Parts: sequence; C-alpha cells; structure tokens
Amino acid sequence: MQLISTKEIVDVVKYSNDSVILVEKLPLVNPSQYKVQYSVVDFNSKSIDVSTKSAYLLKKFGANFKRISEIIPNFVQCEAAVLYDRRVLAIYPNGEAGIFDRDGELDWSGLFDYHDKPVKCLALEGKYFWSVCPDENCVIRYSAQNMKVDLRIGGADASTFINPSHMCFDGGDLYVCCDNNKVRRIDGKNYTVSDYLNFNNTVKRFYKYGESAIAVMQNGTYIMECN
Repeated sequence: MQLISTKEIVDVVKYSNDSVILVEKLPLVNPSQYKVQYSVVDFNSKSIDVSTKSAYLLKKFGANFKRISEIIPNFVQCEAAVLYDRRVLAIYPNGEAGIFDRDGELDWSGLFDYHDKPVKCLALEGKYFWSVCPDENCVIRYSAQNMKVDLRIGGADASTFINPSHMCFDGGDLYVCCDNNKVRRIDGKNYTVSDYLNFNNTVKRFYKYGESAIAVMQNGTYIMECN
C-alpha cells in the first residue's frame, strides 16, 4: 500500500483503465466552506497529476455534465452513474437521488430507503445498481429500469454486513466495506459472501479496478495492488 493523500477525499471517479480522478477537500479559513482539488492518479507509475473540474465532471456525468452540474448544488458529494439507456442517476449519502434524462434535465427526484432507513452508494452492474443500507446491515440491488428493489443480501439481524459503508463492482464481483475494517466480496455468479481484506484501520471506501485499488482509510488514502 502506498499513501497518496492525507486530506479528506470526497470522491473517486474512474478516468481510464489505468487511472482515477481523486477529489480532495481543502478547508478554507471559514470552517463552513471548502474548495476541492482534482488529481489524476496513475496506477502504473503511481504518479499524481493535477486534473480539471471539467475532466472530472465529464467522467462522472457523461456528455451532459455541464447542465447536470448546474442543477446539482453539490456535485462532488453525490455518487453518479450513466445508466444503460444513457440516463444519469445520482445518489447522495442521505438517500436523496435524482435521475437526469438524455438531455441532462432532471426527470425524477426522490429518496431511496429500505425499511424507512436511507441507502447510499452507487455500484453499477449493467441494468442494475447496488447500494448499502448501514442501519439495516444489508446491501440492495435495484433495477435501473424501474428503480425497485431486485435483491437484498444481509439483514438487520444478520452478521453478513455489519454497518456497510460503501461498495463497488469490478470484474463481475462486488466488494463491500463493512464492520469497520473489513472488505467482503460478493461472488457475482452465486452471491456467496466471503472475506476479501482486513485492514488495521477503519476503511471508509474501497474502489477496485482490476489488479489495482484505492482504499480510503481513516488515516489517509492509499493505492494498492490486488492479487
């Protein structure tokens, strides 16, 4: 593991097959305000180069990023994905969400919840997407066609995922941050769950990209190799 940032990370977005855009939060004199810094992290060279807001927004929201970023008040703190039909879905950590049509106009806004508890995170899997529900100790798959629950793994009384905080989709499988310092793997074929990584520190978010990954930890953000 190689430390790449000690600042608060508000977003990580795939830039290419070998790199991601890292969005760091930079506090200002006024504690209620902050600015952000965009950087490209290259997995092969481990280099970090300055990026631009436009490059970040294009990768996050697609071709209509200008219009969408005008509508969304705080575009760095939501997770977003371009769906199979070119609509764009955005979800905030409190469960608030919006769907933008192919022209970038807001087509729907609402709240994703499960048993009246908010869900967060957005891991896209074809015509489905996954989210986590920390209060219900579960992960949920939604149909991107009708935004309804399609599958649930875990539950309030189960120990499969304890307080899940984040999940990602890579190579057909899913990876869930849970139980403070664990990343658990969901097999994409049979949905069996197994331990994947155990850290010595709190892991907030984990993004896997093939043989490389970004781990956002309590004590900093790291780039790492995955076997």
